[in-house]
Amino acid sequence: MNNLSDNKKKLREEYRRRRDAFYSQLDTATKGLAFRRPPSPLAKLIEQSDVVALYSAMGSEAPTARLAEYCTEIGKTLAFPAVIGDSPLEFRQVDNIELLETGYQNISEPAADCPVVTPDLIITPMIAFDRSMGRLGQGKGHYDRSFAVHPNATRIGLAWSVQEAENIPMQSHDVTLDMIVTESEIIQRVGMTS
Repeated sequence: MNNLSDNKKKLREEYRRRRDAFYSQLDTATKGLAFRRPPSPLAKLIEQSDVVALYSAMGSEAPTARLAEYCTEIGKTLAFPAVIGDSPLEFRQVDNIELLETGYQNISEPAADCPVVTPDLIITPMIAFDRSMGRLGQGKGHYDRSFAVHPNATRIGLAWSVQEAENIPMQSHDVTLDMIVTESEIIQRVGMTS
């Protein structure tokens, strides 16, 4: 393994621990209220989008169930990713998140017969982020490949504030985010207007 890969692996381990520790200290009410309604800049981006792609949160990841409800309430087409080998994620339309099935690595995914859609806005999970809009994911590259095939989609990272790192090492295939939303702050790419 090269130094960059080693560094990313160590960062993943450290920030998973931080995220897990932070999440375990939250009471049930706080967990339920976090990310309940999108802050104004994110709400504006959602309103301007037709198809919003979310992820099904696992463990201590920033929750998306309330965002899914919000998108449905305002009439947006909702999509969730399905992992297809090493290909980019396939975003499939889901009318009811209760219909997600257990898929790749026990992550909830849409069924194979759900229609494939092209997202305008992709909300992504992450292990860590930095102020340069760098994102550290699980390390399989699924989202980076997906961002590359959907270059016009706005890329939003959802995370807890404790997931902020000083610097995320970036490789040529890594794609930066347009906005990062935590429970306490919104960070936007310089020059981005929502």
